[in-house]
Amino acid sequence: MNLYNLLQASLSDPNSPNILLTVSLSDLHQLVVNTIDATCDRLLPLLMRAEEDRLLTKAEVCAKLGIKPTSVWNLVQKGKLTAIKVGRSSRYKLSEVNEYLESKS
Repeated sequence: MNLYNLLQASLSDPNSPNILLTVSLSDLHQLVVNTIDATCDRLLPLLMRAEEDRLLTKAEVCAKLGIKPTSVWNLVQKGKLTAIKVGRSSRYKLSEVNEYLESKS
């Protein structure tokens, strides 16, 4: 069992006793690498979803699709994009813009 697994096992068991360890530098390095890898594995899907749910301005949608602002309005009227009100302006989901782009390919 490596150091990372040992620590994970002790964290999952509330009755595990406190232990004192002497750890080599290479084992400590491997613990850090394993911790970073495990954190990346958990966070990457969340970050990807957050990026897909990002809201774009009308200007960003126009630039991404290569269209004029009136065309964005037309896409909303046709139900291809959803306008989300933020204060006095509208925003558009990046995921919907990407879906529209893929449907046009």
